[in-house]
Order: sequence, then structure tokens, then C-alpha cells
Amino acid sequence: MKKIYTFGDGFASGHIWPEWPQILQTLAPEYQVINTAGIGAGTEFLVSGFVDLVDAMHDSIVIFQWPTAKRFDKMIQDDSWQNIIANDPTYHFNVNVDAQGRKWWLSSASTVQEVQDYHSLYVQRSQRNRRQQVYQTLVSQTAANLDCQIVHTSTLLADTFSQDNRFRSTRQTQVQPSPIVHFYWLIEQIIPQTAIAVDQNLQKELELLINQTLWIPYDPDRESIWSDINAKLKQQHL
Repeated sequence: MKKIYTFGDGFASGHIWPEWPQILQTLAPEYQVINTAGIGAGTEFLVSGFVDLVDAMHDSIVIFQWPTAKRFDKMIQDDSWQNIIANDPTYHFNVNVDAQGRKWWLSSASTVQEVQDYHSLYVQRSQRNRRQQVYQTLVSQTAANLDCQIVHTSTLLADTFSQDNRFRSTRQTQVQPSPIVHFYWLIEQIIPQTAIAVDQNLQKELELLINQTLWIPYDPDRESIWSDINAKLKQQHL
């Protein structure tokens, strides 16, 4: 089975409701979508995950949704940051384990002093922007060497897209927009840059089902709701 590797932050993780990588898997059932997005993820976490997957990536599609450059990803190697993480009012929960079993704290917009010192004293604006540019170049060149098709996009572009007036009644008020916005983001901005051929009937049916569904942020039944949608589509295409 052909593979699609997707990278991103909370705009791709599907933690609130289905987002574009989960929708992509439904629209492209002939592919296996491997999603390594993380809530609040920064560039270092995502590129580290990219490197971990390189050996299996040959001749695949890579979709890299770059986060803002001002993110701090902390690899946890001991207990020295335990109290710092625990005292973060927003991101205390956000410890992720990557494919190699390494623990990362994805601090995103953390306001704890240690993270603020990192941005103001150690890796300032010019350096982090340059580092982002270097990472993007390395990812592009690596993908090309592996005969991968790569699509570069960003959280900023996705967020700007979601603020369009046509989504005023459907976007909802979460940081990450509702599934229907992710659907259109995928259809209009991502898939046209790839060789993925989407069944037009499947696309229309999924659009209808997403529109007909009442999406509640963090709904405890969100996984079963999405599973039911996929089951309906599968039944219709038997």
C-alpha cells in the first residue's frame, strides 16, 4: 500500500475532532496515512520524527505543515524539568512519546520563565527563523533524494484559511477549526499539490456527512462518530 506521511501541530493531530490528516485517510483509502502531528509541536519535534521515518519513506507522499518558528520542544532525559512542566498552567499535560520511545514536552506558547528565557536569551528571533529555513531545506532535499513528493504548508496558512468569511458560521471558536473547514483546506489547498486522485462521489458524500454532523469540541464520542461516518461511506461504496 502506498503511504502518505503527515507532519503538523494541533492543526493536524485530530485531538478536538477529525482534522485534515484523518479526513485525508478517508478520502484516499488506497493509501496508508501515517500522521506524526503533536499538539503544540515545534519544528524540532517534527523534523526528529521525519528522520525516524526516513528509512520507510521511499516513493511516498510527504505533507509537512510547518508550525511557527517560536516553539520550544524539550526532549526529556531526566527529572530536571519535571516541576517546570507540572507548573505550566496550559501545557503541563503535553508530554509526547515519539516512535523511538523518546519523551518530549511540547511547550508551544508556554509562559513559564524557563521557556521565556530560552526565547529571549538563547535562541532569539533571527536564529530560530534561520533554523526553520535550514530544517525546511533539509526536509525538502531528503524527500527529493527518496523520490518522495513533498507538500510544504504551514499552521499560519491553515489558520488564515480558516478565518475566511465563508466559514464564519461553521468554523466554531476553538483554536483549531471545525472538521468542515479542514475538509475544504484539504480539498482546495493540499490535495491539488499531490498526485492523489480522489473519488468525486466519495468526496461529495463525505462533505455531506461532515456538514450533517453536530461537532462538539472534545466530544467523548468523537472517535465513534468518525468511525460511524467511515462505516457509512464504506457501505455505500461496496
